[in-house]
Amino acid sequence: MSLRAQLLGFGLLTLVLPWAGMRFVEEMEGALRRGLEASLLASAGTVAAALDDEPALIRPVGERANELAGVAATIYAEPLRRELTVDGFDNDWDPGNATVRSLPGGHAYRTGVYRRYAYLFVTVADPDIVQQGSPGQTPYGDRLLLMLEPEAGASNPLLLMTRAPGRFRAQRTMPPAFAPSGSFEDRVLSAWRTTADGYSVEARVPLDLIGASLGFAVIDVDPAGASNYSVELNSTWEGGQARASHFIHQLPQLQEFVNQFNRAGDRFRVVNRDGWVLSDAGSVESGALAADTGATALAERMFRSLLRRDDPDYETLEEPFGRLGDEALRTALDGEPAMAWFRRGPDDSAIVAAAAPIRGPDGVLGAVLLEQASDPILTLTNQALMRLMTFTLLASVLAAAGLLGYATFLSLRVRRLAHAAETALGPKGEIQVDVPGRRASDELGDLARSFADLLRRLREHTDYLRTLASKLSHELRTPLAVVSTSLDNLEQEADRDAAQVYLQRLRGGTARLDSILAAMSEATRMEHAIEETTPEVFDLAAVVEVCGKAYGDVYADRSFACDLRTDGPATVSGSGDLVAQLMDKLVDNAVGFSPAGSRIGIDLLGAPLEFVLSVSNTGSELPESMREQLFDSLVSIRKRGDDRPHLGLGLYIVALIAKFHGGRVGADNLPDGDGVVFSVYFPRHAE
Repeated sequence: MSLRAQLLGFGLLTLVLPWAGMRFVEEMEGALRRGLEASLLASAGTVAAALDDEPALIRPVGERANELAGVAATIYAEPLRRELTVDGFDNDWDPGNATVRSLPGGHAYRTGVYRRYAYLFVTVADPDIVQQGSPGQTPYGDRLLLMLEPEAGASNPLLLMTRAPGRFRAQRTMPPAFAPSGSFEDRVLSAWRTTADGYSVEARVPLDLIGASLGFAVIDVDPAGASNYSVELNSTWEGGQARASHFIHQLPQLQEFVNQFNRAGDRFRVVNRDGWVLSDAGSVESGALAADTGATALAERMFRSLLRRDDPDYETLEEPFGRLGDEALRTALDGEPAMAWFRRGPDDSAIVAAAAPIRGPDGVLGAVLLEQASDPILTLTNQALMRLMTFTLLASVLAAAGLLGYATFLSLRVRRLAHAAETALGPKGEIQVDVPGRRASDELGDLARSFADLLRRLREHTDYLRTLASKLSHELRTPLAVVSTSLDNLEQEADRDAAQVYLQRLRGGTARLDSILAAMSEATRMEHAIEETTPEVFDLAAVVEVCGKAYGDVYADRSFACDLRTDGPATVSGSGDLVAQLMDKLVDNAVGFSPAGSRIGIDLLGAPLEFVLSVSNTGSELPESMREQLFDSLVSIRKRGDDRPHLGLGLYIVALIAKFHGGRVGADNLPDGDGVVFSVYFPRHAE
């Protein structure tokens, strides 16, 4: 772990204080929530107890409501904010509280209530509109059927149809054909408008004409051949029998009764036993958060986000619109008080809702929902604690930031020192002794000065080694010239037979010295050749294959096995000639350490990121102490007794060529312990 990470981790320990404060805030908030829940349940229970004695406010139409309560297709009319103009246009329908509901056949409708009237707007998708023919004759045309049932058994079906766009009067009709009768219901005001994909019908119906049940259907008439027509009915009811559905809307008398319990910041809703809202009074809006601005409000919002619970969204309380959809609150309809928390708005403010059952002689009639924003109470109560938490967290952040800054400063110094150590050796072997931070008086300064002194002495030694080969070459050539001249003179002596043995020894020594100089010069020439070589893309497998076939002729007393497994072209960047020289050195090394008649393996394997060239031979194992030095200059582990000079420059040249190709070298014993393997890793050429 880095020094900066260690100091940062130590600095983060100071966050224990704000963490403990956060836990205290959670406990405090939990206690406040429980107190608020108890208060709201008591208030909701008070209103529910008052409604227990007024069952008629919830069931104003008596037993008819009980009869229709279980009907699935309930029509809920939302309260409208203003009186609508019945003209067939929907521009005065408020999209915020007039939900569009769908009908079978691709049709849609809206319903709403304003004062004593119910409003209906139906959008019909019918590209082929058929108007009414002559009165009393088919086709009766496209039309809208209203099923009104103000009292049990008193069905009052009406037709909304016209022969021209504009306002018209509703006609009474009878099943099963629901044909026009010419008898009009003047209390219903209607308007027809043709649209691009069909038509729309808007109607205003008195509430006393609807009662507790309402249903409607779109009767679609389309041509079906000569003088024939098909009729399709898409309705709000299920099954073949035309029957009105349960019609529910908010009740003014109930609203007035609940308003006497309402306070600022409270929202009372009364729902029937099916969960439909019959009264909605008040609002949970509060000005506490809006009035509290500045750093305190910002800190409170921050801590509210940290302490935020996984509460459902407030919009899901009604699902669909006008019906209690939250499962936790619906338990009140089974007779048990219930509580639920919601989040609302971009700042995720908290809303708490309490539900208390309304009981009547026949069981639960509905429930009272009391909703309140918890933010005003919690904000005022936790204001001092929030300031304390803010200051504590700020102090912890400053401490952590200070430690992080100091750790970053130390880390930068260490990284600069590490970078100087990594780049001290240049690409040509030169050593840079300029280490940053040597003038500092602390421990890092002492370390930098020690590095600089070490690099200085290492550079002096490297300079000596760099000039050693040229010095040896210069110093040895003069004695060689003297020896060669002396030998030439000695051969002219009379007693040549007696001096022949000495002459042979001198010639052999001269040849060995010349070989040493040639090997040293070859290493130097190879370094210069590598520096002057321009990399190019070539097929490594082709070079290995050509060289592998030639070695069998050069070394007749060895058997060679070449295995190429690259799965395609072995494309690398470098020099094929240098790779051939690299293989010559590896094979020469394998021949020198293997017995006659043995096998030498040459393998080229393809890996995802590189190619591996391996040369293996049987023979003695590598000494453990020399594995890391095999590829250094003037290092050899051959045993004495060979007439050929071995300076250990062959594997050094292999390492130079591998480095030129961006690769690396390695040596290891064979798994069975009967030989060694030398490997060179060539990176793949990026296409």
